[in-house]
Amino acid sequence: MITINAQYQSRFREITGVEKELFHLEQGTVAALAAQITGKYGPLMTALLMDEDSKSLNSRGTLYLNSKGQRVYLEDNLSEGETVFFMVGIAGG
Repeated sequence: MITINAQYQSRFREITGVEKELFHLEQGTVAALAAQITGKYGPLMTALLMDEDSKSLNSRGTLYLNSKGQRVYLEDNLSEGETVFFMVGIAGG
């Protein structure tokens, strides 16, 4: 079992009502983290976090980064104590 920090920004924070929280995962994958988050926060979070068609993390207007600032995907492994940031992407020109 590993402990992962989830840190939420913008719409993610609105849904959760918290800035950050800890999750204890049996399997240290992004998929396991996503399953716990969507299970805890329900349909609004599921719609924001997951792409209904591809069943992967939603990449339209959202961004998920690990502690190293790298984009994460469902199949990625996470390390003990790692932070995953959930944010809405900002576009500009």
